[in-house]
Amino acid sequence: MEKVIIGLSANINDDDPIANYGNVAYVESVLKSGAVPLILPVTSDEDVIDEYIKICDGFIFTGGEDISPLFYNEEPRTCARTSIILDEYQLALFHKVYASKKPFLGICRGLQLMNVALGGTLYQDISEYSKNALKHAQVSDPSDVSHSVTFATDNILHTLYGDKIYINSYHHQAINRVADDLRVIGKAPDGIIEAVEVIDHKFAIGVQWHPEKMLIKDDEMLPLFKELVKKAGA
Repeated sequence: MEKVIIGLSANINDDDPIANYGNVAYVESVLKSGAVPLILPVTSDEDVIDEYIKICDGFIFTGGEDISPLFYNEEPRTCARTSIILDEYQLALFHKVYASKKPFLGICRGLQLMNVALGGTLYQDISEYSKNALKHAQVSDPSDVSHSVTFATDNILHTLYGDKIYINSYHHQAINRVADDLRVIGKAPDGIIEAVEVIDHKFAIGVQWHPEKMLIKDDEMLPLFKELVKKAGA
């Protein structure tokens, strides 16, 4: 029986912009879900990206540095480190995945990438949203939970986890204007958007937290990855 292949968008090493890498936590999450992880190197070659789409059954858009605000028609104000090379690769990959209708999961930067690619915008720093926002960049162990998220009904995350869960938090940016093709399905107590889904798609979910890091401690987040694998293998 052939195993499902899940493509993981690669990142660029901060110290060497031509060195690709994939965080081992994403790899382990896919393996634990019974699928084959495949890291997809950064490239500007459209033909190579087309091959990624053919090879993989599903995709994970991984976390990483900030998306350049130029891609949502803003000048930089409070954003941190960005990489145009990485942004162009991941946006090109996203658009081809989106057109293919194959299942995908966006994690942290991956959620923000979904929103930007589909025409939404970001708060370059959560301080632009509110000076009284929760602390969304925790300093504790990455497997520790930090704050709660409440889910809307009638979506995959509510089916898997119910009304409310506690999650970790490692981001300083957040969704501002939501893209038209997205539906908000989860929020933090301060109103920051923590989860979205693509409207009328079998599995296209974005989460602002890092479920792969929570798997270090226990299996609470495993159903999310297993659902991706299940939909990718259908």
